[in-house]
Amino acid sequence: MMKMALSELDVFIFRSACIVAGALWFLGYHLKTKTSFSLPREHWRRLAIAAMCNVAGWNLLSAAGLSLLPSGRAGILAYTMPLWVVLLSRPMLGEALTFKRVLAISVGMGGIALLLIDEFAALQKAPIGALLMVASGLVWAFGIILTKGFPRSVPTTTITFWSFIVGGWPIILGALIQPHPAYFPTSAAGWMGLLYNMIIVFGFCWFAWNELVRALPAQVTGISSLAVPIVGFVSGMLLLGESPRPFDYVALLALCAAVGMVILPSRKLGR
Repeated sequence: MMKMALSELDVFIFRSACIVAGALWFLGYHLKTKTSFSLPREHWRRLAIAAMCNVAGWNLLSAAGLSLLPSGRAGILAYTMPLWVVLLSRPMLGEALTFKRVLAISVGMGGIALLLIDEFAALQKAPIGALLMVASGLVWAFGIILTKGFPRSVPTTTITFWSFIVGGWPIILGALIQPHPAYFPTSAAGWMGLLYNMIIVFGFCWFAWNELVRALPAQVTGISSLAVPIVGFVSGMLLLGESPRPFDYVALLALCAAVGMVILPSRKLGR
């Protein structure tokens, strides 16, 4: 869906529309449910840093990286994020590095490498772009760790609303100060991609993601996000007519295995 929108809009216009839409969705929710917008003073520093990582940093670094890379598939480098979450969660949150989680992240990163196997030569020709994509995954992971530090007494919708406000302004500023080839899509596919992201992704999905980040161990949340390339693999075939390569199916199995290791309950012997 993002690819369909970005085929007609530049990243700043696309992301600005999504951030404004997301902020309006959560503004409307708070007004309708009379949920407080208040965030205790001691949490503002954490929110500002997390928002600059999850909203501004992720979007700007990935956009800059993609602009330097010759292939859209190279954007999957951002999904090194689960690796950074696993590594950061140990010193910052004290989460145990269990054998199953280490195995899951190893298998998952192997799947990511297989998806990029045809892109290695291109990545070597654009090392700055590749580093920016990896950096986007790193700041995303750091933002996840910080988000887990908010007490459950603060509603997830409040954190999400203020994250859009605090972290969205650099992207909106970028959209305002530079010219753009188009401000609106011209095709049905372009509109469908834009509206899907404005309504579904930056509404329900952003809330659901932050709720999961707060409810589950950081390592489980991070590794579970490897389901995103799986959905991208299938939807790319169905919506864009992409033809997968033989080793893409091996990568798909690896990603499914990695996600399964952390979301399926462990069975005790004899049961």
